[in-house]
Amino acid sequence: MGIGETVSSLRPEFPDVSVSKIRFLESEGLVAPLRTPSGYRKYTPAHVDRIRYVLTMQRDHYLPLKVIADHLDALDRGLTPPEPVDATPQSSLSQTVAPDVGSLDTGARLTPTEVCRESGLSRDDLDQAIALGLLPDAGEFTLDHVEAARALAALRDCGVPVRNARPVYLAVRREVDLCVAVLGQRRSGESPQEYADRAGELAATMVRAHVAVMRSLL
Repeated sequence: MGIGETVSSLRPEFPDVSVSKIRFLESEGLVAPLRTPSGYRKYTPAHVDRIRYVLTMQRDHYLPLKVIADHLDALDRGLTPPEPVDATPQSSLSQTVAPDVGSLDTGARLTPTEVCRESGLSRDDLDQAIALGLLPDAGEFTLDHVEAARALAALRDCGVPVRNARPVYLAVRREVDLCVAVLGQRRSGESPQEYADRAGELAATMVRAHVAVMRSLL
């Protein structure tokens, strides 16, 4: 399966799973999907079971990724992993890393109908999101836009209809403007990739601060 199909297959059991989460687990060496000649990720049932194990250990036992990696290593060698000893939720939170804010865009372009099918938004929801600036007024959409649409669908299911989600756009817009002001122009001798890395680190840290402050206020 592709990464989107993999997420969809896991979402009934893990509603918070996302493409970014799966990519993060890959970056941490916990899962290694196959790759097509064009670079697309492909997941076998064994890969899905491995991801399910990681997500279960995080959700049910609050285990940090390093401990889960040791469990997976034991399984890979045909051994029985140790019985999980529950960590506290606080210790789990202390393992939080800056989130992955890298683009999901693979070059694929989706129609409005496909976005609705992939995200769970109705066409009316999609039109409202476009009108509010939450999604672009375009005839085709990237996978980044699909992920945004999925987030809007999740907000709707939590009781925040799309028509009331304008504050989300305004908050993100302010944070993006702050990032742009802090980054400024490329530094002398700084390559485009170095600039992009600096931008990605700042954006990820901004999101992490946002989550931490929201957690403390709630």
